[in-house]
Amino acid sequence: MAEPYDNWHKSRPKPDEEKCKEHGKVPSKDHGKGKRWVARWRDPSGKQEDKYFDRLEEARKHLNKISTSIDTGTYIPPSNGETKFKVIAKAWVDNRKHKSPRTYAQYESRVDNHIIAPLGEIPIGKIKPSTVVSWINGRREIGLDDTYIGLILQHLSAMLETAVEDEVIGKNPCRSRTVKDVKPKRGKKSATDVPISAAQSDALRENLPDRYKAVVDVGRGFGMRQGEIFGFSPDDIDWQAKEIHLVRQIAFDRGRMVFAPPKCSDNEEERDRYIPASDEVLFRLVAHMTAYPPIEVTLPWKTADGEPRTVLLFFTSREGKPLNKNYFNWVWKAAAEAAGIIKAINDKPVGKGRLWEECRDRMMHALRHLYASERVAEGMDVYTLALRMGHADAGYTLRKYIHRVAKDHSAERAQIDRTLRGSSVPRSISDVGW
Repeated sequence: MAEPYDNWHKSRPKPDEEKCKEHGKVPSKDHGKGKRWVARWRDPSGKQEDKYFDRLEEARKHLNKISTSIDTGTYIPPSNGETKFKVIAKAWVDNRKHKSPRTYAQYESRVDNHIIAPLGEIPIGKIKPSTVVSWINGRREIGLDDTYIGLILQHLSAMLETAVEDEVIGKNPCRSRTVKDVKPKRGKKSATDVPISAAQSDALRENLPDRYKAVVDVGRGFGMRQGEIFGFSPDDIDWQAKEIHLVRQIAFDRGRMVFAPPKCSDNEEERDRYIPASDEVLFRLVAHMTAYPPIEVTLPWKTADGEPRTVLLFFTSREGKPLNKNYFNWVWKAAAEAAGIIKAINDKPVGKGRLWEECRDRMMHALRHLYASERVAEGMDVYTLALRMGHADAGYTLRKYIHRVAKDHSAERAQIDRTLRGSSVPRSISDVGW
């Protein structure tokens, strides 16, 4: 792309024309008026556009940005808010393809259904705070919960923020006070008690099919997510050091199962982690392997067209295939009902249309909450726990995963006694006849 144009000086001065003392160049008729540097370019249709800047480097930076957007197909014309919002939305979601290919389809679906469908035909300059408020209320009316609406609102705000940075619009309407008054609040407060107690997890384990009982041991003993348990391999264990190296999960890319790095807050970062393994969990895994030998499974890495990888897995289906979360969630609910943790809402047979009450907080992820709560109750500091669980923010671990667990209070009483007693002789309340 061409260099910025100097609007204050002539580009082809005559030899006898006098130069200005300040810059040593022949002044134009606009010398000293407005911004000096002009960034000029042609959009994909051939139409010439321009933008004025005070400094040369700012104009150069803008031209480089324009050139990149044209090359990548994400160009947004600076048409003073006349551009339909779907142009901005599609450009934003297309950029996610490069940042996170595996989750691109999820972004694309959310944006198509809940942003472009209701807002796409509106010129971006006409999207006001009242528009966003109506949009939020409309999402609620169609039955979306506030957590999901909050996620989509983040996407919408990011799109409008990009338009502000590109100077297509002056302000981001999502930042207005009226929108803040109605937008979904931070996710609901974590429950006081663990969603599934230790006793309930034992009962649930007993009611799972034998080939899946050890899933409970791994979830409660290592704090793994569901996909990480499904992608867990004997090769991930250092049996001498009694430590596991968590390096993968089973995820989905456009409906196809793939191996992928463990989930983390930054899609650009691959956060594997190390977790100490207790003897009891290792003994149970050995027993599981004896009854159900691990099976090699081949899946693409990260994306559906990724390089195939073969991994020896602890847990597979009866047919020797990787576990599909949809199938396993059905197995889990049947076991949870048998354990008295959830209730069915119809009388149809299991596997032939049986339905259960809403129980999202009592699904397999509840074992991760139990793991976190039990470790804190045992005295683990929250920073170490966050590291074990793969959280970048220990505050998030504390807010979302720490619950009250049923426990024997004798250790707590003994600690208070030691604190108050100091070096005095130990004594018991029974000594005074109570």
